[in-house]
Amino acid sequence: MKKNYKKMLSILCGVLISVSAFAQGTWKATGTEVLMPVSTAITTGITGLTVMHSDADATTGVIGKTDTGAPTVTYDGVTWDNEAIIQGSTNGMYYALRPTSNGVIQVSGKMGNNKATFFLQLTTDCPDNADLVALTTNLSTGGAITGTPAYFTLPQVFNSSDNTTNTWDGTVSLNTTGANLYTVMTFNVTANTTYLFGVNGSKFMLRGISYKLSTGIAPLSANKKSFSLQNPAKGNVILKVNESVKIGIYNTVGVLLSQKLVSPTDNNVDISRLVSGVYFVKDMNNAYKTQKLIIE
Repeated sequence: MKKNYKKMLSILCGVLISVSAFAQGTWKATGTEVLMPVSTAITTGITGLTVMHSDADATTGVIGKTDTGAPTVTYDGVTWDNEAIIQGSTNGMYYALRPTSNGVIQVSGKMGNNKATFFLQLTTDCPDNADLVALTTNLSTGGAITGTPAYFTLPQVFNSSDNTTNTWDGTVSLNTTGANLYTVMTFNVTANTTYLFGVNGSKFMLRGISYKLSTGIAPLSANKKSFSLQNPAKGNVILKVNESVKIGIYNTVGVLLSQKLVSPTDNNVDISRLVSGVYFVKDMNNAYKTQKLIIE
C-alpha cells in the first residue's frame, strides 16, 4: 500500500493541481425576478452554462422572493450574502443545467425540513436528455425521472453545511433539523451533459449558481511561503504553521471538500470523512504554496 503512495508522490513530484479554477460566472437571486417562463433559459450571465426550470404554472411559476435575515455563506471564494431566492410553485419542479465544458458547479440553496432531495446526471436513455426545452416540457417533475433508474446516474455532491459528500436520488432529505438550512452543494460536471436538481414533493429554494472550469496541473510557485504536513495521513493531518492560515482541502479536479482556520496551537485537521486518494491543501488567501496530501 505504502509503495503505491510513494509511486503516486513520485509521479506528482514537482507539480500541483491549480485549484483556483477559472470562474465562468456566478449568478445570485435578487428577489425581484418576475415570472420566469418554463422551458426558457434563465438569464444568469454565466458563460457556457444553460439553466432552465420545469415549473409550468403560468400564473405563479418560478419568481423571485426576498429572504430577509438569510445568513452569509462563504464557500470556495464565493460569498453568498444575497437575502433572496427564486422558487417555483409546483411540487417536484426542478432546475436543469447543461455546461459546455468540464468543470465544477456550486448550487447555493435554502433547504426546508424533510424535503427529498435529488441531484441527477441524465443518461442518454432519458428522453430529450440533450434538449432542455423538450425535457423540461415533457418530463416536468423530478418524480417523472427518478422513478426510472435507467434515466440517470448519481453524481457525488459535497454539502458545505456538514462537509460531507453523498448522492441524492430523491428519496432522502438533505435537511432533517426542523429549521431552514442554508448550504452550498458542489459537484463535478462533464461537458454537454444535463444535470437536474430539486426536491420531490416540494420546491427547491435557489439562492444562486456558480460555475467554474478546473485549470488542471500547474507548476509550484517558488516565491510563496510554505507549511508542512505528513504524508500519507489517515484520520487526521497536522499542519505545521507559524501563523493562522485558512486552508482548504481539494480533490484532484478542484472541488473544495473541507476548510478550516489552523494556527500553531490548533493545527489538527479532521480528514476521517475523506476516502483514500490524492488531495491538495491550499491556503485560501493564496500566500502559501499548495501542498499534496495523500490519504490512506
